Amino acid sequence: MPSVAEDLRSSVGLRFWWRTFEGVQDLFAEGHGEEGGADDPLPVKTYRGLPRHVLPGPALRTGDARWSFEAFRAAHPDRAPRRDALDLRTLSALLYWTYGVGRIELGPHAVWPYHRMVASARCFHPVELYVWPARRTGELPAGCYHYHPAHHALTRLREGGVPDAVRAAAGVRADHGLLVVSAWFRKTAFRYRDYAYRLCAQEAGMTVGNALLTGAALGLRGRVHHRFDDAVVNRALGLDGREETAFAVIDLSPAGDTDPLPAPVRQRPAPARALPVLHAPPVRTNHSPARAWSGLTALDLAARLTGPGEAVEPDSFHRPAPPPAPDGALALAAAEPGPGGVELSAALRARDSGGRMFLPAARPLAAGRLLSAVRYALEPVPADHTDGPCRPLVDAYVLVLGVEGVRPGLHRLVAGGGSPALVRLPERDWRAVVDMLCDRTPAVNSAKADALLFLTADRLAGERWFGARGYRVLHQEAGIVAQRISVLAAAAGLSVRVTNGYHDAMVRDLIGVSAAQVPVFTLVMGRRRPTAQYEPRLIW
Repeated sequence: MPSVAEDLRSSVGLRFWWRTFEGVQDLFAEGHGEEGGADDPLPVKTYRGLPRHVLPGPALRTGDARWSFEAFRAAHPDRAPRRDALDLRTLSALLYWTYGVGRIELGPHAVWPYHRMVASARCFHPVELYVWPARRTGELPAGCYHYHPAHHALTRLREGGVPDAVRAAAGVRADHGLLVVSAWFRKTAFRYRDYAYRLCAQEAGMTVGNALLTGAALGLRGRVHHRFDDAVVNRALGLDGREETAFAVIDLSPAGDTDPLPAPVRQRPAPARALPVLHAPPVRTNHSPARAWSGLTALDLAARLTGPGEAVEPDSFHRPAPPPAPDGALALAAAEPGPGGVELSAALRARDSGGRMFLPAARPLAAGRLLSAVRYALEPVPADHTDGPCRPLVDAYVLVLGVEGVRPGLHRLVAGGGSPALVRLPERDWRAVVDMLCDRTPAVNSAKADALLFLTADRLAGERWFGARGYRVLHQEAGIVAQRISVLAAAAGLSVRVTNGYHDAMVRDLIGVSAAQVPVFTLVMGRRRPTAQYEPRLIW
């Protein structure tokens, strides 16, 4: 007799896999919520009546954007930053540059005015960020805090260091503490209904990716834990586990050039009842019935776990290492600026999605700018899949449209077994896909882009290794890669627009993969033209 979770996994889960990957047309046919009225969810989660701690202004410079990449650290082993203690200034910079409000759009056409450090569908920003320092940090007592990005402040939810129950539930050491990334579904589901699950998982991944970039620049090391006891972690943060649930736990520890990555702690977690219940409901303005996105809830409940999963062999995730790049491939290991040459804070301030109407500027683009944006995209991600480094569980394809000295055409990004490179694939008619993207997302002129990037994931491998959790895991891994590309592209003077508006089968046919390989992201890359939009950057 199959369990309820197994029934959900086989029926709701598989239906969701296909419907969310195929596109939004069928889901929108069911109806979607309206935005722009008094019933909108608050753009920032807010608690009342709890202790609040205003953080000091974040540092205006953090460090090099590339310190989280294994290849870059290996090339400069004596210069990697290391943070042996989590002081208040470092915590302020970590939270702000990970998910703070970076700029505000002003003027009569400012429909979505608040822009954070990661892209978000319609700037709904459904991800919430919690931090749990392991010990007192300056004037900040140890405890569990919710980050309020609009006020750059922390709201204390619990007192004390990270409980043993939470350490065991997530398999973490928490030498410095934890970051927890959650998804508050209502903030996106009131508009996108069941499709919000995909958007929330993607943004959670982009936020996690940004936390890894920021932490490494500041001298911290982060390991991502996708598999944990949901009931324990949610109870610790005071989340109901239905409208808001934890998506990822990041274990923070000191960074070092030779220290081995701490392996996940795999032990039997304590029951959720070992933690006192929190009674701290946030302010709510939207009252749409949660039954309007019942499919989302069912899939998320089917993905629940009761503790950290066992490690798996990295080779099981990947095809054999690619052969050396053939003649004519674009090598990505060319000379680049040394440490300090790519300031992360400057890149994050420059990162944008091209504006509401993205018409990329005239090309051609210098090849070096494209290469610097993608060369580290598939570097290993420290995660709880394995006890050691593991390449992201996604593949990347680059359709070059307007790059100096490169004939338009499709390339695959290869990494491992040698230097990273863009390897040209056999000629295919890519024009129909570009036309489709322009039709599906008319606010973005994909035909004028310098390059289009497609990130794909093997859904069957995800289900085989992670069960119903695989959907979340693969989307978050793709989000990590998308954020890397977005930030490094910004450092090269390029904008990157994340879009889900594409025909799944047409993209698969273009890149030549089976139905098991599904496109998770399309990224439109180009240079933003000057527009009438006024987006002043926040200066603390």
